[in-house]
Amino acid sequence: MAKKDTSKTNVTARAELKAQQATCRFCGKKPEVIRVLTPAGKARMFRKCCATAGIAA
Repeated sequence: MAKKDTSKTNVTARAELKAQQATCRFCGKKPEVIRVLTPAGKARMFRKCCATAGIAA
């Protein structure tokens, strides 16, 4: 069942609700992920939330 204040077609409200509930599995904060290119040219995902919390993940 959907909540009364959000509808299935209100995509922005659903995205905001999902973002509020999302937490990083390593540090427990709101996830902040950036894409970093290595010197070899490969793309790698890097968690800024864990770096600021002092966790290397």
